[in-house]
Amino acid sequence: MYQYILRRVLIFIPMLFLISVLLFTLVQLAPGDAFTGQLDPNQDARYYEEMRERFGLDKSPVEQYLMWGKNFLQGELGISFRHKLPVSELIGDRIGNTIFLGICAYILTYTLAIPLGIFSAQRPYSKWDYTLTGAAFVGISMPSFFAGLLLIFLFSFTLDWFPFSGTVTAGAGLGGMEAFIDKLHHVILPAITLSIINIAQYTRFTRSSVLAAKQQDFVRTAYAKGVPASVVLRKHVLRNALLPLVTLFGLDMGILLSGAVITETIFSWPGIGQLLVEAIINRDYPIMMAVTMLASFFVLLGNLVADILYAVVDPRIRYE
Repeated sequence: MYQYILRRVLIFIPMLFLISVLLFTLVQLAPGDAFTGQLDPNQDARYYEEMRERFGLDKSPVEQYLMWGKNFLQGELGISFRHKLPVSELIGDRIGNTIFLGICAYILTYTLAIPLGIFSAQRPYSKWDYTLTGAAFVGISMPSFFAGLLLIFLFSFTLDWFPFSGTVTAGAGLGGMEAFIDKLHHVILPAITLSIINIAQYTRFTRSSVLAAKQQDFVRTAYAKGVPASVVLRKHVLRNALLPLVTLFGLDMGILLSGAVITETIFSWPGIGQLLVEAIINRDYPIMMAVTMLASFFVLLGNLVADILYAVVDPRIRYE
């Protein structure tokens, strides 16, 4: 197992290198630069030339990439063109909000999807099953931005139950537990938006897995021996049906981060997803590179975590 983990970690290096080259190439192919569209006719043109020279934009693409790569290996993510602040500081100020949003979305996904999937599988082809299946298909087919706007309209503007932007109530001056509760109140709608597709997918996935497990010979044997249905479901069906969800748990580490880009923008949630959108609009290369590399790392780490967890919960799998 340890050798397998070491090999996978070593694979991270060339994969992250290829991702950085691809991303940097795409950035260079886009027309203009960070100062395009911000030219002030009253400003001396030499100012913009000095700024381009300061940030290395006057060099060739290869030189720019080598300069960025050298700084990246030293732990320096560069200076934001727009904010004029270190990128590491900007990410550090916002990553906590993104992690908090992702954790809440994780909790909503698994606490709702698994019970609903089991409930649906225990009543196959009933009106409840058809209702949940139909709702799941709607959730899968609904884009995140539309779901977010719909939730804002219903629960913020119409019912006035939840706020539609920010992480805390402005000017409330709350602290301690009150501040945490206020933040939970703000995160509910973004977390639902971020998790709604996964809830729908996992509900369907759990239902299919439970139905397939119930058809296995060992389950029929347990019923034939007179084992109570609740025990069969808990010890035999669910322990086998929910194994694939362990894999999805790890993969979601990167998926939730990428989904947060849209969700954070809709709800003005100050996380790194919103920071990335602002960087793309303003052509802020250092932020774009840093956030994308961070997202890529989480995707690779999620795959590794998924493989490890699967080996832990399933004794038949061994990585030699």
